Amino acid sequence: MNQAFTALSQKADIWMREHRTEWIRDLQAVARIPSVSRPDLAEPNAPFGPACRQALDTALAIGRGYGFSTRDLDGYAGVLTLGDEADALGIFAHLDVVPAGEGWLYPPFGATYLPDHEMLIGRGVDDNKGSFVMALCVMRMLREFAVPLRRGVSLYLGVSEENGMPDMAALLKTGYRFPSFSLVPDSRFPVNYGQKGSLKGYITAPAQGNLLSLEAGSALNMVPARAVCEVLAEERDALSALPSLPQAIRDRIRIQALDGAVRISASGASGHAAHPEGSVNALHVLAEALCGLGVLKGECEKAVRGIALLSSDTDGRAIGAAYRDDVSGPLTVVHSAAALKRGLLEVGFDCRSPITLSRERLLSSFSAAWDRLGFAPKDLKVSDPYYLPPDDPRVLVLQDVYTSLTGRDDPPFTMGGGTYSRVVPNAVTFGAQMPVESPVRSVLPEGHGAAHGPDEALPLEKVETCARIYLAAVAALDGQGF
Repeated sequence: MNQAFTALSQKADIWMREHRTEWIRDLQAVARIPSVSRPDLAEPNAPFGPACRQALDTALAIGRGYGFSTRDLDGYAGVLTLGDEADALGIFAHLDVVPAGEGWLYPPFGATYLPDHEMLIGRGVDDNKGSFVMALCVMRMLREFAVPLRRGVSLYLGVSEENGMPDMAALLKTGYRFPSFSLVPDSRFPVNYGQKGSLKGYITAPAQGNLLSLEAGSALNMVPARAVCEVLAEERDALSALPSLPQAIRDRIRIQALDGAVRISASGASGHAAHPEGSVNALHVLAEALCGLGVLKGECEKAVRGIALLSSDTDGRAIGAAYRDDVSGPLTVVHSAAALKRGLLEVGFDCRSPITLSRERLLSSFSAAWDRLGFAPKDLKVSDPYYLPPDDPRVLVLQDVYTSLTGRDDPPFTMGGGTYSRVVPNAVTFGAQMPVESPVRSVLPEGHGAAHGPDEALPLEKVETCARIYLAAVAALDGQGF
């Protein structure tokens, strides 16, 4: 790689440390807004609710404060631009977050700074508001270092990425002219050239009987950490059957007596639905407990047994839906939410399907299982996979930048997570996490610190490393005419 880009990266290291107080302040300003995408709370110019509108206004104001031009795309997104927006390289970040969930040690929307550990903790600091601040710093450095650019640089700020990306889909539908090439810092380094397809939605089953209520989960793309139900049954009956449960289930449930009923709650360990390994699904724990305790009567008993089977693994083996390929690995599926509504048990799920698995085969395997278990699908959303050949010239430039600056030879990769690359034309996901063990593990207990889990954490070094790589990458791509 050009030695000038190496020198540029070294200057970025110094600049990021000198301006650390500023960008921490900017990140805290947006991370303290609970910007969960809520289309059900849509208002004029706020299609995803007032909190997302507030986050977008705050971010645009921060950008204007640094002298960049800004544009509001009818509340679906915002744009900060250096130079010519009509001919610009795009960088896409998102300001919406998944719900906080439970089990936090720190305030979910406190954006708590731990100076001794050089770390921020709060929902969204990592996914993906940290990337907004990182990209903003890159634009400031491009200007202050007077880096010669043929094109402009536009930072796009979405507000509904975690909810299926209807923000960018809406802009695409209106014919909005996206940049001819864009970067998405919403995964890990180096280049992500393929993303699995997805199948998300709900299934319902009749659940008349003595199940009075059941609740689990707060977002389809999060493994639920808590599930609770109330059953019209005697406490002594539940307690007498308790020893028959497997120890792993017994350790995670609690039985409480109510007036003529019992409340049974289950605890798990949250995680991201795209990579659920290491998590514990509280909905599955609860379903297994209910089946083992034998307290259910009527249709609800069959429905809960169906949940227990569906959620018994995360690769679809139990229902005959397992599939894997050499390009993107195995299918994953998480049954992530449930609620009893007017005699129907509604279960939400999130499936990530391998790149070579056809939409028809994916749907048929799940449909057959639902039919056998007495469930009916509702509000299904299917997304096709994303794929860019790993020998694409733009991928090669980004790989070269990454290898030259880090000394690592990590290959480009595919993943189960979905980013704006899936919707935004000519976009590639690049960064922002280094493929090494995070220092979060030495600060927070197991199950804490991940992007969709409790105590989501952002080491400051991640922002600084990503900024220096992105500064050189933008210069390199511009120099190659991309």
